[in-house]
Amino acid sequence: MRKLLLAGAWVAMIAIGLTFLKPLRQTRPPDFMPFYFAGKLAASGQIAQIYHRPAYQPLIAELRATGERMHPLDAHYFIRPAFQAYFYIPFTLFSYPAASRLAIGVNLVLLAVLIWKLPAWFPVPVAVRPWMAGFMPFLWSIGIGQDTLLLTLLIAYSLHLAGKGHDLQAGLLLGLTVYKPHLVWLLPLALLASGRRKMVGCFLAVASSLAALSFAAVGRAGVREYLELVQRPSSDHLPETMGNVRALGLQWGATAGVAAALLAVACFGIVLLKGSWHARTAAALFTALLLSPHTYWQDYSLAALAALLLGHSVGLYLLLLPWPYFYPRGDMVPWTLLALGFLITAAAGPFAARWWRHPAPACSPTS
Repeated sequence: MRKLLLAGAWVAMIAIGLTFLKPLRQTRPPDFMPFYFAGKLAASGQIAQIYHRPAYQPLIAELRATGERMHPLDAHYFIRPAFQAYFYIPFTLFSYPAASRLAIGVNLVLLAVLIWKLPAWFPVPVAVRPWMAGFMPFLWSIGIGQDTLLLTLLIAYSLHLAGKGHDLQAGLLLGLTVYKPHLVWLLPLALLASGRRKMVGCFLAVASSLAALSFAAVGRAGVREYLELVQRPSSDHLPETMGNVRALGLQWGATAGVAAALLAVACFGIVLLKGSWHARTAAALFTALLLSPHTYWQDYSLAALAALLLGHSVGLYLLLLPWPYFYPRGDMVPWTLLALGFLITAAAGPFAARWWRHPAPACSPTS
């Protein structure tokens, strides 16, 4: 019966995944275009112009001449740290349609590796694998051409190495994740609280080197242009639908947003003081998702890793089961509340364990 249920879960999740990704047969992943353009600029020695909007016009015109459809929100511009553009140079060896298909293929391979390795690296049952195959943030990342699957894999393998005592290698690998700094900025605090100073030092060495490389590539003018780009509407699309406390504030009022932020910070602080190594890293990921000013569907790929680290079976399946496909609204409020719930349980965990080990003494009988 268990094998039949597992086989049924695989069939259901593969069907959901194929249905969800079916539009990719006719369309390109929309978020891949700025990465491709950034690789083009880096390959042609124009890395200093990577945040300069006029530099993109010839590239845009070239694609339009081939009949390629442009993103309706004018989101053609690269807004990541400049060093990441070098990693997209290999894609520029192909035409844009071929490079888009290659990006989809790479993401599918990364999804397969995550499904295979995450249950092996962390103490969770292998029965979660089919549900990971249909996990919406994973498939969303593939569908729009994002790179959060790679981010999830890098963080997961880094933590796996750290668990084996390889702090030097783990820190160096974790430093590569700063191409999305708003999702990893709290991890050094979790590492310090766990006594992983060597890992923090390696992380900061790699992160600062990449930051210096990015600054040297674009200069002060490039930094100013970058700040202008991130303030454009295309970089802040539908903030009320995001999976963070900012969205809660926009939907439910400022008081709700502030209260959720304070609760997240308080729970994170408790976990840093009282939690285990896995609980601290998981809380760092959940808190970053909640406090980040931009948290989209693909960013919640990290929530799967964080939930695995906590090892709460009920919460894990609440996160992984395919209910979001049937959620009638387009916002991420349920994901925000789930992230808060995970943080609360992580903060309460050490106290609950202590109460369980040391129950209150029974009342003495009256004379």
